[in-house]
Amino acid sequence: MKKLIFYFLLFGLINNTISQDKSFEKLVTLGVSQPILNNGNGVHVGINPSYELTKSFSLDGQLSYIYTNIDSYFLSGDYGHSNDVNLLFGGRFYLNSTENKNRFFINLLLGLNYERDDRVVDQVINYRKIREEYRLGFSFGGFYRFKKINFGLTYDSHHIVFKCGYSF
Repeated sequence: MKKLIFYFLLFGLINNTISQDKSFEKLVTLGVSQPILNNGNGVHVGINPSYELTKSFSLDGQLSYIYTNIDSYFLSGDYGHSNDVNLLFGGRFYLNSTENKNRFFINLLLGLNYERDDRVVDQVINYRKIREEYRLGFSFGGFYRFKKINFGLTYDSHHIVFKCGYSF
């Protein structure tokens, strides 16, 4: 966890040094998540740097962390928690003009997902099963920007996430 916070801070510092024009932007988000097949809820923290190529398209990236408390895993009924880290890249497509301060956009991102499940399999003997996995990560969803405040609904590597954020 300390490494993750360090990488977020280092990433932000590097971005501030290279962003001297208005075409580079950082979107910092917090959100609530719901896993798709499991019963539970979680918290999302992320940063999305983007670089504007045209008035309607930007290159977009995402470094995010999702912690999920799972009450019941699909089929097995086990409980526990899950940690997901995403490192994703892709595009951001704006759906209205730049003259409008309130803009709609969608993002489509692919990359690496690291997931660590810690589940209690047998409650009587308190047997725990830990699974770590690297796989294809993805995120796609829609956002509404009101000045510098953003609201979005995305599907991030098997979680539905409602995000609120601020653009720098």
